Amino acid sequence: MTGEMRPASLCTEAEIQAMYALMEAHYDNTDPAVFRRDLHDKDYVLLLHEGGEIVGFTTQKLVTVPMNGRKVQGVFSGDTIIRRDLWGDTELFRTWAQFWFPYAEAHGELYWFLICKGYKTYRILPLFWREFYPSRREETPAEMQEIMDAYATQLYPDDYNPQTGVIEYRHTKDRLRSGIADIDEKQLRHPDTAYFAERNPGHAKGNDLVCLARIDRACMRPQTERILFG
Repeated sequence: MTGEMRPASLCTEAEIQAMYALMEAHYDNTDPAVFRRDLHDKDYVLLLHEGGEIVGFTTQKLVTVPMNGRKVQGVFSGDTIIRRDLWGDTELFRTWAQFWFPYAEAHGELYWFLICKGYKTYRILPLFWREFYPSRREETPAEMQEIMDAYATQLYPDDYNPQTGVIEYRHTKDRLRSGIADIDEKQLRHPDTAYFAERNPGHAKGNDLVCLARIDRACMRPQTERILFG
């Protein structure tokens, strides 16, 4: 499996259809028109290929939010799918990291603006980062909470609840299909999964937990360098 990051505007019609087919296979309440509109709004798409077939993707958008007289830049991850038989492979995140970490080093302070409707996505954070929010390990610092509130409010002004830190959609929203990322008693034994379920009790309805991590090697776990950068 190989990954590539490219401008979203360069995706072909065949690639868009292949991405939507993956989306439809993993999510309920999908809509091709909504998918195309969201894709058109993104700056980049990361595509995963295996044997000439698209087997995963994630969409990316650079977002700048004003905060206390300064501008904070982050990369917002939208729709993210990997074909089910390839779960556990780290190629998507390696490709993501090898694009955005050098970008951050060249452009200065940069954050990952992440929203999670599934525990598998949330658990990427404790797998690779020492510092990320929200976390069961520590309270979210006030400055980090301000950044999270700022970007979530800018992107989802009608649906973000700053009291819970969750995007609580008022309209029908795509949600993971049953059996894709269900949280059962076995999953709840993992403390990070249990924390995610507690913070986002409406995840099964498609609600998203607002998360934040700085794209900075100093904030990463010791093994991250080897896994992501070789």
